[in-house]
Amino acid sequence: MRVSPCAALLLGSFLGAACAAEVGPGYDIELSRMIAMRDGVPLEAWITRPSHLEGKAPAILTLTQYDIDGSRRGEPPYFAQRGFVWVQAYVRGRGRSGGDKNDSLGLQVGRDGYDLVEWIAHQPWSNGQVVMYGGSFVGMTQWHTAAQHPPHLAAIAPYVAIYPGWDIPNTNGIPQAWTAVILGYTSGRALNPGFIANPEYWSGKMLQQYAAQRPFTELDAAIGIAADDWWMPDSHGNHAPMMHVWLDHVGEEAFNLAAEPKAQDYASMDFPVLTATGFFDDDQPGALRYYRAHVAHAPAAAAARHYLVIGPWDHGGTQVPAREIDGLAIPENAVVDMKKLHADWYDWALGRAPLPAFFQSQRVAFYVMGENAWRHAPTLQEASSGKELVLNLSEPQGTPRGVFQAGKLLGAAPRAEPPAQLVSDPRELPELEVAGYAADENLLSTFRAYQKRALVFHSEPFATDITFAGHMRLVLECAADTPDFDLSAQMMMIRADGTAVQLGQDIRRARFRNSVFKSELLRPGEVVQIPFEFNWAAWRIPAGARLRLVLTPLNSPAYQKNYNTGGRIGYERPEDARVAHVSIFHDARHPSRLILPLANDALVTGPDATSSAPR
Repeated sequence: MRVSPCAALLLGSFLGAACAAEVGPGYDIELSRMIAMRDGVPLEAWITRPSHLEGKAPAILTLTQYDIDGSRRGEPPYFAQRGFVWVQAYVRGRGRSGGDKNDSLGLQVGRDGYDLVEWIAHQPWSNGQVVMYGGSFVGMTQWHTAAQHPPHLAAIAPYVAIYPGWDIPNTNGIPQAWTAVILGYTSGRALNPGFIANPEYWSGKMLQQYAAQRPFTELDAAIGIAADDWWMPDSHGNHAPMMHVWLDHVGEEAFNLAAEPKAQDYASMDFPVLTATGFFDDDQPGALRYYRAHVAHAPAAAAARHYLVIGPWDHGGTQVPAREIDGLAIPENAVVDMKKLHADWYDWALGRAPLPAFFQSQRVAFYVMGENAWRHAPTLQEASSGKELVLNLSEPQGTPRGVFQAGKLLGAAPRAEPPAQLVSDPRELPELEVAGYAADENLLSTFRAYQKRALVFHSEPFATDITFAGHMRLVLECAADTPDFDLSAQMMMIRADGTAVQLGQDIRRARFRNSVFKSELLRPGEVVQIPFEFNWAAWRIPAGARLRLVLTPLNSPAYQKNYNTGGRIGYERPEDARVAHVSIFHDARHPSRLILPLANDALVTGPDATSSAPR
């Protein structure tokens, strides 16, 4: 059969068009689109759309201070291939975005989020449905945007969200040195991956400042942060380094929580939410504070569409779960494909698909280490049974004499015993020695129990398996001869074979014992309760294992040092340091105790618990 030249040309054109449609990445990127905010300040955005998009599509917005090209985790092409338009925008002062980054933790980021949502909704490729995505800082920008109530915001999915004033830049009222590292990572207008990947430098500078007993106010400059880069207005309206301004307001609720969503904001959030965090996530306190506030104040129908995932992960591991996190082996069924889970959940939230099977029709999915299975509950509270295991600190001689002559954690009622004595000398530098032999401290490390000032308490080996789910708590009945002091508490599980794993850790400052926003200095000899609350976790403790509690003075380059004088935080002088002699009581009148929330074993582990997690 002879084909005419015209027919051959038409056939060739058709085949060429077909081939062109089949090759290529499958998505198109519009780089550096400038989008004007309501005050005229432009923000830079990269927009990734499915190639050959026909009609309109829903969009995913991330408002970030980190990468704008998706280079860290590769989300833009993945979600574009799932049928979403991906919009990644820089906050003010980053990339080509205008303005300054001085209010990146405040209200401005939420107002800009509102403007971006509404701009997206009115683009010719948008179907009017906008959802948000991202973790850590980018989780926070979602909540701040949601608090502004953009009409076209259809869902948010914040994971490991930071909570300014609650879990950053302070931990329970104790300023964090890590803040300076994040400021270095985001110094200038571009991300600095080489800086964050060089702990030899920034960890070394922290240790150097610690060894020299230099003021905490010098840490940012010592690391190299430019005072005119990360700044905030001080009380006089002048530019001041961001870390200094936050330090000047430690303990002030009005300042610290000025930008947090309020009850009335949550009450107007009528859309689905997906929250994710991990047992070892440093920002779990913030993630769960958002979660609990939303569930408490949102309309009932909206609260019923708030889904929560808690796994055996740290901050980065929640974003990209792996088979090992900080030295701890993670079972395969806990290595969730978070991008797939989010895409599937967005499809449900937008009415395009059923709820992902992972949730098994429940709103809370949590992993139980040791059982190595996912459990599901209607609410986070119902993951626990309401029953508690209380273990009282005990040592007939008063003070434990080391890890091999440790005190006890007993279920029996406390007896008449003298208190344990803990000495906190701020002039000591224990972490200099630690840096020499434990630079790679992880979740399996046990050396803290062997340190000079450590007090160690052991439970008896458990006769049967027990499972806890929730926040372990520790209540210490204390007195001291100084107005203030800091303590660190570490909980370990010691298996029958001698291997160990950290279940949680917490730090507390005595002056903030009742609230991080209420400073109460101690009077000499005054007996007070200092409550510790460990991260939410779920573990099955096997028969034969025991618990180890390690109490030490908090004396670390990772935090602002407390010189125990009761003076202004961050401005005490080493020459004024006082040695704190802390009495920790463990008698019938003043029982110091560890409290474990027992899991709700009535929750049936689903038949697909080992296979239903997206992978």
